[in-house]
Amino acid sequence: MNNEDRSNNNASPDATNKWFQADAFMHIVNSVTVMILSGICCLIGSLPLVIVMLMVNDLTYWPLYFAAAAISSPSVAALYAMFRDHPALLARGSRVRVKRFMEAENDAEHHGFPPDWIAGLYVRQDVAVAMFRPYFQAYARLFARALAVGVTCCVIGFAFTYNILLFSQLSWGVYVTPALAVCLVFLFAAFSIAMVLIVEYPKAKYWSVMRNAVLLCIRRVYILLIAVVAIVAYGYGLFHWALPMMVFGTGVLWYLIWGASRWQAQRLFTKMATESGDPRIVELYEIAPSSSSAATSSSSFGGFFSGTTDWRQ
Repeated sequence: MNNEDRSNNNASPDATNKWFQADAFMHIVNSVTVMILSGICCLIGSLPLVIVMLMVNDLTYWPLYFAAAAISSPSVAALYAMFRDHPALLARGSRVRVKRFMEAENDAEHHGFPPDWIAGLYVRQDVAVAMFRPYFQAYARLFARALAVGVTCCVIGFAFTYNILLFSQLSWGVYVTPALAVCLVFLFAAFSIAMVLIVEYPKAKYWSVMRNAVLLCIRRVYILLIAVVAIVAYGYGLFHWALPMMVFGTGVLWYLIWGASRWQAQRLFTKMATESGDPRIVELYEIAPSSSSAATSSSSFGGFFSGTTDWRQ
């Protein structure tokens, strides 16, 4: 049924309902397909870590895991870019952003929008389940900045893990190792948020990304429980059904982590959009510019976040 038929008031209600049912079914199929393909792309992008996991398979060589994870970190940034813009995974707020970006591309009056400090679309919107080409285009585009963040986080993670093993050999180490383990969890959260910021703000300075990622990871900290549970469930699945879990579970795991991290980063998005003074940017992040909550958020976090200055260079 074409668009004219669907908009025709004389169309049969049964025919209309069948079309919407078919459309909803295809959307679900496309979403599941994209989720599986995203996991496969992530496994390809993180091939060094996959090789270490399959070939070494011995936690005694844990420094090798950190080295492989650092090299594989750009695969996460590319995956987050797909979650942000792929038409099969768009949420309601994302559809508003995509609509405004598409209008800007097709209307000379909106030339220059979005501003260059906000990333444009990473995925064309006329595709259904295309994943490989946009994923690796985003991988190349984000590689250097994501690698810098990944190496930094893995070096810090190496230091935390080394100290956990060191203190565990001491009688009083039982009082220190739990705190270091919690620091590792927050480090992973900061890494994930940093990847969200890299995807969203292509001109952000390195230190601004790292500083704000650390500050954001301790906000709405309860959302980390979802990520921790998802990782534990994924690890259990890897132990029992390695190949099926890697193929079918990787995309789902990272999608949950991305959703949690983007929700934590929403505080910075609010600050950035409010400071821009552009109602179109405010609309992108679903913020009411005159609302008291936005004003409170801006004042509350003004001392933490540097605003747009460090993100437009």
